[in-house]
Amino acid sequence: MEQQVSQQEVIGTIAAIENGKDGYMATVKDKKGAISIVTISIVNLQKSGGTFKRYNIGDRIQAKGEFWKDQAGVMHITAKSIKEVK
Repeated sequence: MEQQVSQQEVIGTIAAIENGKDGYMATVKDKKGAISIVTISIVNLQKSGGTFKRYNIGDRIQAKGEFWKDQAGVMHITAKSIKEVK
């Protein structure tokens, strides 16, 4: 039996970036001020047919992917697709 994986989307502005070995983690703030941590990985995006791009602080993005929440209630998303939003 296949497990159903929940997907989540966030649209917001990158407030911080932490570089990693195969990508980076972007702290994204939405228009309501909620913070999400988005893992933007070359490997994960390639597996899902997405395209890796390095965004910068201040860029507005839309990211979709599997998610979980930490003990503080902050949403963490592993991006399966990502694009810049104007």
